[in-house]
Amino acid sequence: MDLKNDKIAAALEAQIQACDLLGSPLTKAVLEVCRDNFLAEGIVAKLTRGWAGDPLDDNVPLRLAGFIHFSALGGDAALAPHFASCGGAFRAGAKNALADAVLDCFTRHESAARRFFRRTPQTNETGRAGVLLLGFSEIARRTRLPLSLREMGASAGLNLLFDKFNYQIETADGPLTWGPADSALTIASHWRGAAPPPLQAEIAIADRAGCDLFPVDIGDAEARRALEAWVWGDMATRRARLLAALSIADKTPPELSRADAAGWVAAQIMNRPRGQTTVVYHSVVWPYLDVSQRMAIESSFAQAGETVTPDTPLAWLKMDHDHIQSFSHLSYRLWTGENGPEGDEVFIGPCHPHGADIELRDGFWKN
Repeated sequence: MDLKNDKIAAALEAQIQACDLLGSPLTKAVLEVCRDNFLAEGIVAKLTRGWAGDPLDDNVPLRLAGFIHFSALGGDAALAPHFASCGGAFRAGAKNALADAVLDCFTRHESAARRFFRRTPQTNETGRAGVLLLGFSEIARRTRLPLSLREMGASAGLNLLFDKFNYQIETADGPLTWGPADSALTIASHWRGAAPPPLQAEIAIADRAGCDLFPVDIGDAEARRALEAWVWGDMATRRARLLAALSIADKTPPELSRADAAGWVAAQIMNRPRGQTTVVYHSVVWPYLDVSQRMAIESSFAQAGETVTPDTPLAWLKMDHDHIQSFSHLSYRLWTGENGPEGDEVFIGPCHPHGADIELRDGFWKN
């Protein structure tokens, strides 16, 4: 089989390279097993051959790796010793044993794997709050109103709780701390480049809600395990963040709706409350929406720009990119009711897709 001419194999190869860049030797090894077995027309080929959509856009490699981690977290005795998340450790010298465990898992649980593949990969990466905080603070500073948070593609809604996290941030001006000191979750981020703006000492949140085609009910044990499984099994820091965020959400679960993004966003924009700034935001969601959804969302914002008043401001905060393979960036567009129907667009800077750092553009906040 020609690796270059098969979309599944090419998607696997691309994700293997991404694992190298992002520092997950375990997930790289799992996907190398999947690639080799796919090329040999084994169980992985049987599971994925004839995939209806684009394998890269649909994250087929992540679905494969996710099911293996899901199985390890569920107590698969052959897989668990290779996963730090299960108390084990990945060893390069044990790749043959890992390969046997991976392929045996797919073979024994073929039906379960197919069901799992219907899930959408959702890491609900709370590390992204480390850069989203900049946008929320700037929007609050400029409008001087409580924020009404509306997240599209919210997954379990963990980032809707951003104000309940503690932040330890390295900046050009030295260390910066924000948020409750006794939070179960501490977010570390590095704000490089220009000096950052002063953060609002407190960001008032009027209410918070999110939508997702497949919202994660963290009260459901299997859904919760699947959410954990999307975080690669050798990334201890990311896993610790997720577990800490889940402990916060257990106490204050956000309101989530199962809804199409375009229709939900249109309704939120249309029903903006007075005396609050409606902030529609998303992080690493835009590439997964089809063109018609993107156009509908853009149209909703364009129409809203004509109706915004000083007591119904609207913001669109984006930590996203235009194609799955490009870097992320943080930006927002704000309609204040006094800055015209197109509002102001502010590009804050390029950032790591997990929120580990951002390169601040000089002077973005001086308006």
